[in-house]
Amino acid sequence: MNREERKQWYFEQTHKIIDGIIHKQCTKCEEWLPETVEYFYMRNKSKPERGFNSECKECTKVDTKRWQQEINPSKYKEIKRIYKENNFEKYNNGISNWRKNNKEYISLYNKEYQNKHPDKIKEYNAYRQMHKKHIINKQEWQACKDYFNNECAYCGLLAENHTRTYKGELQVIDLHKEHVDHNGLNDLSNCIPSCQSCNSTKNRKSLDEFYNPNNLNFIQERYDRIMKWLTEDYKLYIEPPKPKGKYNRKVK
Repeated sequence: MNREERKQWYFEQTHKIIDGIIHKQCTKCEEWLPETVEYFYMRNKSKPERGFNSECKECTKVDTKRWQQEINPSKYKEIKRIYKENNFEKYNNGISNWRKNNKEYISLYNKEYQNKHPDKIKEYNAYRQMHKKHIINKQEWQACKDYFNNECAYCGLLAENHTRTYKGELQVIDLHKEHVDHNGLNDLSNCIPSCQSCNSTKNRKSLDEFYNPNNLNFIQERYDRIMKWLTEDYKLYIEPPKPKGKYNRKVK
C-alpha cells in the first residue's frame, strides 16, 4: 500500500456521511461530528488544504487547559507574558471588546456574585471609601513616576503606552496611584505607579501575594526597587504637611 492509498484508507476509517454531511470521528472522544470549523480546529489557517485536526475542539480545549495548568504552567506563563508584551494594544483591545460584547453576561455575573458574597462587597466598598482620595500633590506624584522611569512599577508598561478605549477612541491615560498596602496610608509612603491591568489584578492582595515569581511580570530588580522606594527613598520626595490655619505668623 503506497502513501496515497494509506491516506485514502485512513480517510475512510475516520469519515462518513450522515444526513448528507461529511462527519469526522474525534480520535480522543470518538464522537462523530460534522467536519466544520464549528467542531474542529484547522491544522493551518493559512493552508486550509491541510484539513482539520484529528481531535475535536472540546477535546483540544481540555488538553490545552491541562497543559497550561498541570503539565507546564511555567512555560505557559512565559508564553503569555511575551505575547502580552509584544501585543499589548491588541491584548488590551481584546479585553475591552469582550466586555463590550458581553455586557449582559457581566451584569448577571456581578449580581450573582454580590448576592453570594455580601461580606466581600461590604469589605470592598469600605476599602474604596478609605482610599477614595490620595494625600499626594502633583510634585510628589511626578517624583514617584520619575523614580520608576514613568513605567508601571510591576510590569514595566510605559506611561505613554498606558491606554484605554473610550467610546471607540484610544486614549492615553495616567498611571494609577497604587496602594501597595490596601490598609495602609494614603501618602507617598504607600504609593507606586501602576497600570490599570496590574492595579485591577492586584486588588486587595498584599505585595508578596501579588508580585512574586508566579506573577507573569515578576522581575527581581523591579521588586527590589519597589521595596527600596517604600522603605527608604520615598522620604527624599515626600513634602511635610502645611501648617493649619490661614496665617503662619512667626512668634517673636
